[in-house]
Amino acid sequence: MGERFLDQVYQVIGNDAVETLYDKWAETYDKELASVGYATPGRVAAALAQFLTERDALILDFGCGTGLSGEALRDVGFTSFDGTDLSAEMLKVAERKRVYRKLWQTEADAPLSFKEGEYKGIAGAGVISIGAAPGTVFDELLERLAPGGFFAFSMNDQSMTLPDYIGRVRASVSDGRAKLLHEAHGPHLTHNDQNSGSTVFVLERLGAA
Repeated sequence: MGERFLDQVYQVIGNDAVETLYDKWAETYDKELASVGYATPGRVAAALAQFLTERDALILDFGCGTGLSGEALRDVGFTSFDGTDLSAEMLKVAERKRVYRKLWQTEADAPLSFKEGEYKGIAGAGVISIGAAPGTVFDELLERLAPGGFFAFSMNDQSMTLPDYIGRVRASVSDGRAKLLHEAHGPHLTHNDQNSGSTVFVLERLGAA
């Protein structure tokens, strides 16, 4: 297969390093993830579908990468979703799949470039975790989600031990910003000896519509 990027992903630090890694990984990403049984996109999409019953509701696939999560959203029946990612090269691969309404590149350390309430659902498969987005992104996405909307995302096992990741999720529930609807641990990389588990959450954003 050539260079294995999965062995490097949990060691990169900072947005620039993450962007560079994923740019280099883009063309072989789907093949490498298939080889280790990447289960998380399907789990996140299925969990979101349990609660967001309007299949034509507009969804944001945050950290969409090469579009594996968009394909998973399509496969559970959603028909309208946008994607954004830090990596321009990943987005080129996602564009070729023709499953997104629109795609754009996320700018590191810049405010999120969509309006509050624009999306009834947000999906984040494998993105709010070590080796991808920092924990602060969780709060930013929840704040922009439409009140009454649903946020489905995963955290890998390493991130579940860190206050800057799981601590933010628990705080959003305890302070009344969100209601926890779903929390389930399951496979992340089913054919990999390390980093093999993730927890999928679905939160409903509380507040006035």
